[in-house]
Amino acid sequence: MPASIGSTVHPWYKGNHEWRIKGIAELEQSVKYHDGQQGKVSYDPKIMLLEGKGGCSALWFNYWISTDKTGGKMKWGGGAPILEEPVLLELMRKAIRNKLLSEDFLKVLATEIKN
Repeated sequence: MPASIGSTVHPWYKGNHEWRIKGIAELEQSVKYHDGQQGKVSYDPKIMLLEGKGGCSALWFNYWISTDKTGGKMKWGGGAPILEEPVLLELMRKAIRNKLLSEDFLKVLATEIKN
């Protein structure tokens, strides 16, 4: 079952493997398609704002996936998600609206886009 705000997750980063989920940006609806080997697929990429011990925070790009081979049960993808530009844009919009990104980051991003 996908993690939720307040849950603890365990990706390794900078020597830390225990993080609390502070925010989630997710699609309104999973990406659904049919694959010749996997059958019916539901692909659910997310951006999570994590907070580690000592106040360190990081963004985690991950995904959950269900296929006919998983019996339709959602499983954590385990690797980096593959995202088409419209999907990444929608996740970034949600991340901005859900305040997962700092004002400083957004200002630098806006400057880069203008240039």
